[in-house]
Amino acid sequence: MKVRNIITAIFICIGLSSFSQQVINGFATPESVTSDGKRFFVSNQGQDFSSRDSDGFISEISADGKLIKLKFAPTKGVLHAPKGMTIENGVLYVADLERIVGFDIKTRKTVFELAIPQASVLNDICRLENGFIGVTDTYSGNIYKVNTKTKSFEIIGNIPTINGISFNKSTNQIAVCTNGKTLGEGAVYIKTGNEDFRQLPNISNGFFDGIEWIDDNRLLISDWVTFPTKGYGKLWIYDLENQQAEMLLTKESIADIYYARSLQKIYMPQMLKNKVIITDKKELEMNHKQQYNKLYQYGVADAFVGGLYKGTLPLKELRFKGDFGLGAPDMLDGELTMLDGKVYQTKATGETVEPDDDFKTSMLFTTFFRSDKTISIENPIGEKALWEQISKELKNRNAMYAIKITGTFDHIKTRAFPPVKNEPFPIINSIFDTQKFFEFSNTQGTLIGYHLPEYLNGINSKGFHFHFLSTDKTQGGHVLDFDGKNFKIEIAELNSFELEVPTDKGFQNFKFDTKDNEALKRVEQGK
Repeated sequence: MKVRNIITAIFICIGLSSFSQQVINGFATPESVTSDGKRFFVSNQGQDFSSRDSDGFISEISADGKLIKLKFAPTKGVLHAPKGMTIENGVLYVADLERIVGFDIKTRKTVFELAIPQASVLNDICRLENGFIGVTDTYSGNIYKVNTKTKSFEIIGNIPTINGISFNKSTNQIAVCTNGKTLGEGAVYIKTGNEDFRQLPNISNGFFDGIEWIDDNRLLISDWVTFPTKGYGKLWIYDLENQQAEMLLTKESIADIYYARSLQKIYMPQMLKNKVIITDKKELEMNHKQQYNKLYQYGVADAFVGGLYKGTLPLKELRFKGDFGLGAPDMLDGELTMLDGKVYQTKATGETVEPDDDFKTSMLFTTFFRSDKTISIENPIGEKALWEQISKELKNRNAMYAIKITGTFDHIKTRAFPPVKNEPFPIINSIFDTQKFFEFSNTQGTLIGYHLPEYLNGINSKGFHFHFLSTDKTQGGHVLDFDGKNFKIEIAELNSFELEVPTDKGFQNFKFDTKDNEALKRVEQGK
């Protein structure tokens, strides 16, 4: 196992070293990148993203990642905390708190200024039709349509915590995204023509920042995940035709992205790292596609049920392994459930919380969830009947399956163990009487789980294994029984398995039960 891990690490390193990207350092809280197809610009907010402190500026870079001029603009006057930018008819427009400022990109002179009195944090800008530009104000939620000729404006929408905005001329569609009221519960919306904005389905909540059109049918969206950042971020590619989102992980959170269609490159400001990263979209997609349909597991089930409850792996190390899974907390303190990249702990008190990144797990298995089959069951159904129905859809009896079930639960029963305290810890079979049971009625939520084959029994647990998480994230636990209706069942067949074993002394000294396989022994001995 150790040799295999080393080999895997080598291939990962090779993959990362061959993954080409350019990094430009030396900026001052860079927030946005834009281009007219020839010249590229970066907005710098200075020391503070919301203060009128006159230390903001615009930089110019080359398409291939060279710094041309750190302080391209302004040549006169000041910028405070410039954010989103767009270029229209040779003028670089930038959102700067309560005003919009425009610079002639040939002369660098200020040629436009418009204050919007009720605005406080104008955030992103995009070109609209016929010389108009669209601007978002995150604090008020207002979306403005600005006439650059008459310097007038109107409100064309209001969505709380609005951030990124992008316009597709050929489809006459405006796409926007939000931060979310709790800085991590944002969503994505679209408006076609004179219609109202409507929320796009099937994309996880996030702290969305930038949004760009890849083509007429796909959007590229940047996601801080949460703020302040936990040290990693996401990119989403949303397919409007299929209404599906595909996630790509980034090692640091990124702000307002720019996508250069002709170059197929993504320009990504890392605001808190004072740098801009330029990466090839196709390479980024290929680098992450290999992560899907793979089950990663930390720990061994036989060791866990035998008393190895001490957490040895921080949750932050799981973020590049999966976004959907379940496991056990440090010291058997409840149940762990991972959904949309976030981990939730349901304690024996009934409380469900989101532990911090340094919280440890003793065993957890996860995958980047992307379903390849979806079925719906609207009529009321109980647990046993539902498992029978799903089993009919699992055509490969020896495959690993990740399964997500969302719907309305008329009744659901879950459990969680209280924490253990003193070593040596008792085996789990001897402490069943300490379990705490919870029963919930008329609740919306998600079942997160797996169906695993016989040959993984002992390493994991064969058959169905599910945890529950309510939509409001207040209810959870290991699933024991339920009945409900209006179920959407998403199934992903997994094609590879990675096991990482703990290296602490407890695991090194653990004595596993002997499992003889006479046929295999004879093959090994040549008899």
